[in-house]
Amino acid sequence: MKNLAKKEPQGGGKHQLHNVRFYTIKPRGINSLAYSKSNKCLALSRETSIIELWNLEHTPYLDRVIHLPPDSPAESLAWAGNRLFSVDLTGKLIEWDVINLKPRYEHSPTGNALWSLDVNAAETEIAVGSEEGHINILSIENDEITYKSLFNKQKGRVLCIKFDKTGKKLVTGTEGFVRIWNVLNGTTLHTMTLSAEDVIVWSLQVLSDNTIIAGDSAGFVTVWNAENATQINSTRVLDKNVFALAVNEKEDRLVCGGMQPPLIRIFSKTKIKREESSSERWIKFLQRDAHKHYVKSLLVIDGQIFSGGLDGILTVTSSERMQAHLSQHAPFLKGSVASLAISEKLLLLRYPNSLHLWRLGASTPKDEEKKTLWKQPVGHSEELLLEQPPQKLLQLNVKEQNYIQAAAISQDANWICYSTLKELRLSRLKSAPLQVERLVEDLPEELQPSSHIIFTKQGRLVLLNPQNNTLSWFNLKENEVIFLNSVDLSDHCKSTINHLVLSSDGDYIVAGTSDQLISVWKLHNKSYKHLLNLPRHRAGTTAVSMHEDLSRVVVAYANGKLVEYDLVNRQFTCETEEYLIPDTRHHCISGISLDPKNPNIFMAYTETHLYVLERVEHLEPKDPVANTKSKKLLNGNRSSIASKSKSLNLKSQLPRQHLVHVSRLSSNELVNVSISTNNLLAPLPPPYQRKKFAAS
Repeated sequence: MKNLAKKEPQGGGKHQLHNVRFYTIKPRGINSLAYSKSNKCLALSRETSIIELWNLEHTPYLDRVIHLPPDSPAESLAWAGNRLFSVDLTGKLIEWDVINLKPRYEHSPTGNALWSLDVNAAETEIAVGSEEGHINILSIENDEITYKSLFNKQKGRVLCIKFDKTGKKLVTGTEGFVRIWNVLNGTTLHTMTLSAEDVIVWSLQVLSDNTIIAGDSAGFVTVWNAENATQINSTRVLDKNVFALAVNEKEDRLVCGGMQPPLIRIFSKTKIKREESSSERWIKFLQRDAHKHYVKSLLVIDGQIFSGGLDGILTVTSSERMQAHLSQHAPFLKGSVASLAISEKLLLLRYPNSLHLWRLGASTPKDEEKKTLWKQPVGHSEELLLEQPPQKLLQLNVKEQNYIQAAAISQDANWICYSTLKELRLSRLKSAPLQVERLVEDLPEELQPSSHIIFTKQGRLVLLNPQNNTLSWFNLKENEVIFLNSVDLSDHCKSTINHLVLSSDGDYIVAGTSDQLISVWKLHNKSYKHLLNLPRHRAGTTAVSMHEDLSRVVVAYANGKLVEYDLVNRQFTCETEEYLIPDTRHHCISGISLDPKNPNIFMAYTETHLYVLERVEHLEPKDPVANTKSKKLLNGNRSSIASKSKSLNLKSQLPRQHLVHVSRLSSNELVNVSISTNNLLAPLPPPYQRKKFAAS
């Protein structure tokens, strides 16, 4: 436990911090990466049955999650404009509705397991490689998927497949061979052999100058001329298994990654002059030691290398020599992973298939120590000894094929509610001895699977149905659940709701969607009416919070911007410049905690830091903001308002490892939940050990 001392004129800002480090989610390896340039979205598939959609327009952040059928993780992904396709080992080619997060079309080209797919440059055809050596070409024109042709069957599974830039040729990689196909008639044009028949081609790249690059299981990267199938060069890049290759848009950087060692090695295309002749060769440029376990997928996007593999960490680093910054994004669960029962100091932690209930530790310093602690200078932190260590009280498990998408414990510690993708369960929590009694009889039919679960201070249960964006209220009695009313948010929130906040008095509902809209509803005569939409910002919404005693919403965006909006006066009371916190260029603000004693204190956190910000002076903008439904200003533009509202200063920061949650336990107590990198990687096999020169 730490004490964070802040000296403020209005009181508040001084906090004891419960540093929870026993949340250890298992790593979920990354299978494939695919990037859509048109909507700046990175699709990421994992070894578990999910596809994550990351917004890369500004700072990367996890925007949406698609849940696949159980035991059918996507082996390969590809974009055709805004259309996302995946293949899996059950033999299905699926096009996904990335707005409603469900399948749009399903197709079984061969009935066998599918390993690879690629879309041609014109985005009119898709090629699929199967377990039995079948290669299918399907048309994706007219917003459909239709069968077009089947190539001659080849020996061995097709692990990688690539169209050339014209779309007239197709290159495939199997065990021992790289083949070039004529797309029109499905015949083999050339067959290139590798160093041995048992060498597996894991990855391919086809460049615009008709160069083919292949990475194989022997650790070699081999370059061929596709016109006449002649080998240009072969280089031992790794000791074993080059799983992934990527090139930048200019095609002058080649990035390689794999198993032994798990390094990312970068090659630069260089002109070599010998006497009167000259040729281009790939020369080793630099390397990045970004992973401890093997790398399975690589992409180069705007000069940044995105990589993922066995450890499940999405890593971003630069392909340039002078920019060595590395940022890592751990495999978090979408949504809140922790819930607090404030009265009993209980913490409920959510895992993919289980819930863990803990009692927080307690530190009771002497009176003299308390006085000393609260008189420390600004930014001071000090560790306190725990007299009562944290205690695990309970664990609730669900079947492995089920996924817990939301969970919460009531503030009085009497109720636990959690929802999988298919059902919602509500249980009564009894103490002395601790018991969990699930309610199964006479439940309202409105208790449907929910993406957000909230217990209000008034003791009510609030559920958001993600299928129709309907918010439902329930009253909880001893052994009875009474449905009260519901609010249809879909009239204003057309896409997925990522952020949902209720004011402490229950007067306001604030919902933030994946299409950058923030809508507010207000309670009128026991029913909620839509109040306004906040002016739509060009960057995605990453965090939303409300003051406890003020009708003000605080929003964080993917470009590091923080704004505060007064719902009563309908104006911005605080608006910062972009990237006020420098680290938000690499990790977005994922949560905001506000001080109930001092509205001028803002606590924001990213994956790597907990920040304390202070409003220096409260500036009321002179130019009034128009009704937000029009999203325009009466006098001048929005930037003029922002220039008068830059009133937040960074006061202090605490470094953290993979910080996933911060919430308030009391007016001067915070709980932060973080994942240690060592604990995250502990379930994995020991990392590959490299021999280093002059090392013992």
